[in-house]
Amino acid sequence: MRIRVAYDIRVFSNEFGRHEYKSGIYRETEEILHEIGKRDDIDLTLVNLNDKETFIAGSVKAGLVYANNQPSLKNYKLVDSLGSRLNIRRFYDTVVIDRISEEFQKIPKLSPKSILIRGAAKFLRDFDAYFVFDASNFDIYHSTYHKLPDTEITKSLPRILTIQDLIPAISPQFVGSVLRQSFQEILASINYEKDWVICISEYTRQEFCEYTGMALERTTVTPLAAAEHFYPVNDLQRIANVRERYNIPEGNYFLTLASHLAPHKNLDYLIRCFFQLLSEHPNLDINLVLAGSKRYKPGQTIESSEFSQFNSRVVYTGYIEDEDLSAVYSGATAFIFPSLYEGFGLPPLEAMKCGTPVICSNATSLPEVVGDAGILVNPKDEDSLCQAMLNILKDDSLLQELHQKGLARAQQFSWASCAEKTIDFYQKAIG
Repeated sequence: MRIRVAYDIRVFSNEFGRHEYKSGIYRETEEILHEIGKRDDIDLTLVNLNDKETFIAGSVKAGLVYANNQPSLKNYKLVDSLGSRLNIRRFYDTVVIDRISEEFQKIPKLSPKSILIRGAAKFLRDFDAYFVFDASNFDIYHSTYHKLPDTEITKSLPRILTIQDLIPAISPQFVGSVLRQSFQEILASINYEKDWVICISEYTRQEFCEYTGMALERTTVTPLAAAEHFYPVNDLQRIANVRERYNIPEGNYFLTLASHLAPHKNLDYLIRCFFQLLSEHPNLDINLVLAGSKRYKPGQTIESSEFSQFNSRVVYTGYIEDEDLSAVYSGATAFIFPSLYEGFGLPPLEAMKCGTPVICSNATSLPEVVGDAGILVNPKDEDSLCQAMLNILKDDSLLQELHQKGLARAQQFSWASCAEKTIDFYQKAIG
């Protein structure tokens, strides 16, 4: 019998319209979706079950995501969760698209157009719109990030939620108040006696059960993987072209990558260690490349003027397109990831799949990912990171060893295996 899965794509719809949208959670949701979709024993349907305040915009954007992702999502069914009492469903698209447009965001809130559109949106939400979702058409509901819907919507349908990490609860200093609040809402949406939870690492699973008190047997671990488009790039001209596109200067470079260069990535520590290395070995020909959206810009807290002469050796690329990532990884002397907290840690795995030597934090879930295929360092010990960087630069045999070990390690993770474990858990939740 085929398992009828309602797979929530709020991750896609909430990021719709942003150029720099493909965070780790987005990629994970997309990769698992496609792997599960290949299975003959799964009947997959895309849904978007936002809460009352946001489900109108979410439903409209889900349709836009669906329509604009040929052929990525068009192989799957999409169920519109939005109903209209006055039968004016098409009108919703106009109102919502206007509200999320860049042009609308620039209009003063008290302008006639803004008041009209906001008033129409409030009317639709409060008087006309209602949820359309028939839980009897499905065997299981799966949200890969956002809080579980009210049981008035899902009825007695078994529900699964994927927990990425507990940063907002365990280390709230790394996130803003909005994310802290939304994470508490996620936790509050779980019925710890009836619902089921997937974690992306054993570290996260143990921490989640300890924090919430949920029984371990109602959880599982589905390790992630690097996407198929990551591979070693040996074409030097292609690497040179990509470097020019992102203003990466000639010569050797260390690389780090994080979706938003967020505080828990510990990049101030990395920059400080890099500057210390250069001050102690001024003849080193090496730059540090920080790739990722510039939502945060690390380095601001490094106050010592003694390192000011090295500022030009730190390069911020901004967001890097998927098709260019393998070349950027492959061109690096080493990939450095000193994060203080990760639920899994995809970037080191992506680097290893490209054959790039990895220096990585030994904290939280990262040893599960890197194993003995990289150099693990204490993310608060500056001397250990400086020494690891120097060893990479001075020891060619170490470089080759890490190159081979990284390639082999990356092969141990696959999205097919992740999907298999996910489906096994579906069967456990159903049966």
